[in-house]
Amino acid sequence: MDEIKVSICVAYYNRSEYVKECIQSLLDQDYDSFEIIVVNDGSKDPLTGQYLDELDDRRLKIIHQENKGFVSAIRAAIEASSGKYIAIQGAGDISLPSRIRRQASVLDENPQVGIVSCLFENVVFGGENDGLRKRRGYNNGKISSSDFLNGSNPLGHGEVMFRRNIYNKVGGYRPYFKFSQDLDLWLLMIDHCEVEIIQEILYERRMFMKDGVSTDASKQFLQKYLAEFARQCYLDRQQYGKDLVEQYGIHGGLFRLRSTALSNFIATKIINALLVDDFKKLEMNLRFAKNEPITLKLLIAFTLVFIFKFKLGRNLGTHFINKYKSK
Repeated sequence: MDEIKVSICVAYYNRSEYVKECIQSLLDQDYDSFEIIVVNDGSKDPLTGQYLDELDDRRLKIIHQENKGFVSAIRAAIEASSGKYIAIQGAGDISLPSRIRRQASVLDENPQVGIVSCLFENVVFGGENDGLRKRRGYNNGKISSSDFLNGSNPLGHGEVMFRRNIYNKVGGYRPYFKFSQDLDLWLLMIDHCEVEIIQEILYERRMFMKDGVSTDASKQFLQKYLAEFARQCYLDRQQYGKDLVEQYGIHGGLFRLRSTALSNFIATKIINALLVDDFKKLEMNLRFAKNEPITLKLLIAFTLVFIFKFKLGRNLGTHFINKYKSK
């Protein structure tokens, strides 16, 4: 095989029914210089490994390992690759035929750009919204650190391509971040390069209701907490030259600062628990709320908890919540 420019790296765990379609979308790219490295991260579904091994293409390399989690698997894929550029592909997702060519072209023509993304569609698989499609993307093509620090992450992860030399320079994905590992990586890289989003849909990100983060409340909590901690780590590096993970490793989170973003996130969880009479979740969320600063949204949540103790208050509170959510 000639020298490879782009290494497409995939970490796979189960989702056997989508293996062939996902990988075929990469093999069908209208670009010549690429390889595909897939790490099967100890899938419990034996068909996942079987279907991967049945794929026969010189551009494709399959690695089987014991289950160690996404970060370990994607790091292993990158370590086994050789390309100048690294493209990430979400397991079960679809890359449109021109994705790799268009992103590699941006990096070829713009040496200051180190991370390139694109617009994409979120597609729901399973649940009551099965088949629902929603365009997702950032209308601003040029991204700065403030875009990562405020609001939601402007990149989806699976659709991103970046330069290997910058990835190596910052040390790559950090095992500390079980979730939000992509946000942490972008914040490690952002001071070494520019970020660009191609204003064209080149990727289909599938949201699997049976095993995705969006359907698991405990995963949602951890993801949100780690996202806020990744942002704190970036600000600490700016101010002190080193972050808490670098200083204290797995114990760094003990020194996390309180966050208004988490206050508002927990407030939403409190209100949702009230509506469905889930008192265990309510108690858990109230406990977490004690560790965060008071915000207007959290005050409203606390007030609703109080008035829901009374029948009339419950009726008024439910009406208020439904009216607020409908706006």
